[in-house]
Amino acid sequence: MFVRRDLKDSVPTPEGNMHFVKKGSGYPLVLLHPLGTSTWAWHTVLDPLSQHFTCYAFDMLGHGESDKPTRHFNIPDYARALDEACQVLNIHRGHYVGNSVGACLAIEMAASYPDRLDKLALVGCPVWDVRAAAQRLQEGAGDYDARGLPRPRTLEQLKARATFANPKQEWLEATNRTRAQAGVWVRNLMESLAYYDVLARLPLVRATATLVMYGEHDRLRDGEEILHNNIVNARKVVLPGLGHIPQIEDPKTFVSALLEFLKPEGR
Repeated sequence: MFVRRDLKDSVPTPEGNMHFVKKGSGYPLVLLHPLGTSTWAWHTVLDPLSQHFTCYAFDMLGHGESDKPTRHFNIPDYARALDEACQVLNIHRGHYVGNSVGACLAIEMAASYPDRLDKLALVGCPVWDVRAAAQRLQEGAGDYDARGLPRPRTLEQLKARATFANPKQEWLEATNRTRAQAGVWVRNLMESLAYYDVLARLPLVRATATLVMYGEHDRLRDGEEILHNNIVNARKVVLPGLGHIPQIEDPKTFVSALLEFLKPEGR
């Protein structure tokens, strides 16, 4: 069982309180989790990353211990709330690392608030055609019950979806726990993600440098070259043998690749 030993708190935004976990010292490093998870998605890498940076892992509104929004929320809304939280915490500029929907949120931050970002790391970023959003949502309708709540996943589903290349029972339990905690906001955020036009935002990304990172078995790798070739000063890395949430599967390999990119001489 994952037990937090870090400073944890929440910060007010006009849309509700946003929970975060803070650890370490130095230059700010903002960590943004995948759909249906929480700060749990970063617990394996907070210790080693905090040796180099002040890490801020946020629960997106609707997820984890953050408040649930009271209205429809799209990706730009999430970005505005995150920026408001960061300003309260005096995170006026930093490196941003986003996984899955967290990567799209990081892209929106880079596009809407370019002065806030230094380096940008996009892990398992979905690059979807918004014209297929309705079909994508229809195909995923079976993931939710009649109340719109997420159905529990199985180990077989985690492997088939390449959430993890080699899923473990503890990861399954954590995934189902955080999905249940988010409730209808798993589906709500999935809808916002499906309709988010990430391609339109890529020309506006002007981070100092951008790292495009995928696990070898991630089913979203069809976006790899689109990101690599449409973001200024982008580079890419593929982590062998891993899936969509590589920092959980192989923290050491993930941290090594990320620090290689973030270190000052890697500019």
